[in-house]
Amino acid sequence: MNALLVDVGAGTQDLLLTSSSLKSENWVKAVFPSPTAKLSRIVDLWNKDTIKIGGYTMGGGPVKKALLRFLERGGRVVISKRAAKTLRDDLSQLPEGIEVVEQLSEPDLLFSDLDFPLYRLLTENAKPFVEEVELYGFACQDHGFVKGQSDRVTRFNYLRQLFEGERRPERLVHFRPTGFLSRFDSILFQLRERGLKGFVMDSKVAAVAGVKAYAGQLGVTEFVCVDCGNGHTMVSTVKDGKVCGFLEHHTRMLNRSKLKELTEKLVEGKLTFEEVYEDGGHGALVFEP
Repeated sequence: MNALLVDVGAGTQDLLLTSSSLKSENWVKAVFPSPTAKLSRIVDLWNKDTIKIGGYTMGGGPVKKALLRFLERGGRVVISKRAAKTLRDDLSQLPEGIEVVEQLSEPDLLFSDLDFPLYRLLTENAKPFVEEVELYGFACQDHGFVKGQSDRVTRFNYLRQLFEGERRPERLVHFRPTGFLSRFDSILFQLRERGLKGFVMDSKVAAVAGVKAYAGQLGVTEFVCVDCGNGHTMVSTVKDGKVCGFLEHHTRMLNRSKLKELTEKLVEGKLTFEEVYEDGGHGALVFEP
């Protein structure tokens, strides 16, 4: 089918436009700055005293840091309640200088992980091979939110529950709201608002699913997948189509020797949750070597 698949990262958004009339190697591919990276640049160049922000909950990262820098410069932020969850799920913990309102009629900036003007540009230039996108798929990362609980714990519990329920990574997609992953739910809400069919999945899980598909084409049934992102690194061991174990850590806290040691322990089935969590990562889970 004709689908638009987007991986929304901290620095880039990677797009793949599939076509039922083309071989997969000829599908349209593109890499652009991510929405949060583009917004952060706008905030850093903002020369007024106040920024008014509307839109939706999205991935914070660069734009959150840019707004903190804006506050340090003496700026003031007025933001809608829905968009404010980008900065903090618990709105009572927002820094001073940020005013939350129910909604804004004329915002300066709109928060969203979805870049529909870019999607239109891509699909227009892909005609006549893709006449209409039938399905939208998005991959991103969300720590989730449980009041009073560390977001590292919330994130790891989400991944643990996912894989305990289903160890085949390609099946771990969300077509319906989760109730605690605000970024995922925001994407699904925006698709539903536009009457579009689509899903969202965790980008690290998507990476494992992608490597599994490629390994299958090569006849490889047992492998290690390492996804080193700008923010997080996930290592997964896979055998006979099922995840045997995984670890997730912060990329900036890893080096070659530490990553090698953790990966070897994961392969052997000897890595513990505590070893990764106490080192500042999210954790590890082993089902079998």
